[in-house]
Amino acid sequence: MRVGRALAELLAPVLLVVAAATLGAFVSQTNQIYFITALISVSTVVAIYVFVGNSGVLSFGHISFFAVGVWAAGVLSIPEQEKPATMPYLFDFLSSTTVGNVPSLLIAAAVGGVFALLVGLPLMRLSGLAAGIATFAVLGITNNLLRYYEKIGPGLNTFSSVPETTDLLQATIGAVLVIAAAFAY
Repeated sequence: MRVGRALAELLAPVLLVVAAATLGAFVSQTNQIYFITALISVSTVVAIYVFVGNSGVLSFGHISFFAVGVWAAGVLSIPEQEKPATMPYLFDFLSSTTVGNVPSLLIAAAVGGVFALLVGLPLMRLSGLAAGIATFAVLGITNNLLRYYEKIGPGLNTFSSVPETTDLLQATIGAVLVIAAAFAY
């Protein structure tokens, strides 16, 4: 009985995600991006909910971790020959490295996770309002670093030439995996 109820609790959000993805498969290619974005947002919201629900601390830091990972995936997936035109001041290892879709996602998860570990350890010694304000400060600092530091990105230039590789199936699988991981936690 207990296993059946737990399975139903997991199955309900998974079925909602699959239903949204199925609906997204029947719309035009132009409108499909909205469904892909929604599924990515589901992954983000579920990840934030796991932390906020367990700690009671409203965390803006999670968006920073997400941003650092996405930034890493974006920089690493831009073709090497296009980087000098849009990002001439990149660190050498970033300017000479291009990886595919799945490796860039794995690297993004690792980079975001390492950043979360480094920032989270001292921040989680705080509690209540102080922790929330500190995570907001992390968000501001991260935003400024990603936006203005030309050694890791385009600086004030447009972040262009990132190939669109995430499709509806990949976004659905990602959302289902995040939901399952949150449920297992």
